Amino acid sequence: MKEKLKILSNETEILRVEAVSKDRLLSKARLDHSAADSERDHLRANLNRCALQFRERQASVDEQIAEVDKLNAIINMAEKDMLHRKKQYETGVETRNQTGITLIDRNDELCILYEKRTMQEEVLRQGELELQRRDDEIRMLKLEIREVSRSTDAARKVVHHIPKYDESAVSLQQQLLEARRKAQELSDALESPENRDRWRRLEGKVPDEEELSVKIGYLEERYNDKREQLLEKELILEEVSALSERLQQQAAEGRADTLELAKRVNGYQAKIRAITRRMMATVSELSMYKASSMKLQQERDELVERITEAAARMDAGLAPTEDAERDWYRLERERLELEEVPTAARDTHQTDDKSTGIRTTAEPRPNAYVPSDLGIPRPYGGMAPFKPSEAGSTMRFIRRPAPKELLI
Repeated sequence: MKEKLKILSNETEILRVEAVSKDRLLSKARLDHSAADSERDHLRANLNRCALQFRERQASVDEQIAEVDKLNAIINMAEKDMLHRKKQYETGVETRNQTGITLIDRNDELCILYEKRTMQEEVLRQGELELQRRDDEIRMLKLEIREVSRSTDAARKVVHHIPKYDESAVSLQQQLLEARRKAQELSDALESPENRDRWRRLEGKVPDEEELSVKIGYLEERYNDKREQLLEKELILEEVSALSERLQQQAAEGRADTLELAKRVNGYQAKIRAITRRMMATVSELSMYKASSMKLQQERDELVERITEAAARMDAGLAPTEDAERDWYRLERERLELEEVPTAARDTHQTDDKSTGIRTTAEPRPNAYVPSDLGIPRPYGGMAPFKPSEAGSTMRFIRRPAPKELLI
């Protein structure tokens, strides 16, 4: 019997040792399971974060694709607009050339009209002069008519004096005959060579042959000079006439080349405008490049200065920059927090395993570990045994009700 009890006690001890080892293995398995759960949660969080990043990146890609499509549509519209503008420009150039040709034709017609107008003005001026002469003649005739009328009126007034005038005419005729007779006598006396009083000596000097020859030579020289001047004027007139005829011929021949010259001038002007626009664009681009170069040079100088300062700080045993030091402290703090999270989770799991063996994330009750015989008041509100919830952030917008008095 003792041997049997001893065997049973040995078996019991063996079973107890096996139970302890099983408990240890179970605790270890639970710890591994908790660690695996933590790793799973961490991986799920990483997966969710990666999925969120993927969705954000996918949304960004979709937005960029939409933006690219929109930009392509804008580019296509711009190209269509550019083609339309090009067609309008070509149409405008053709219209301008046609307008230039029409303008040249109209200019020729205008010159012809100017010549006709000049001729008409000359004819009108001559007509006005002729009308003025006719008006003068009419005025003179009117004056003569008035004079004749006046003479007629005067003659009518003196008609009754005609007998007196006849007698006066007879006496005047007699006086005329007497005057003619006397004039004849004087003429005969003047023509008679026997009358020595019919001539008188004139004052002055009679030039001799030498003076006359000198005067004749002077007059001949003046005549020759005037003749030479006349010949020169005739030569100049011939040259001017030939030159004017040649210029008229050149003008007539040059009208055919005017259109070609106008087209060439328009082409040169268009080229000059295009070159000017390209030059202005090049100058603007050069200014932009200069500004960018100056900005990059300034940034380069700042970076060189920062690198020099960072090297000096590193030689002194300090961080390169204050921002780098703050970033290092932040990364180190995050690393320590990440290292502490699994430890805290493991401690929590161990506590849960030791207490109830159930892992939970629920908030513990206030009286969970308070014995009922200590007399400590339980932290309940007016809704026992429920714990009141914390006041939200919107409670500041709710007015506290005014208490009313109770009338008994």
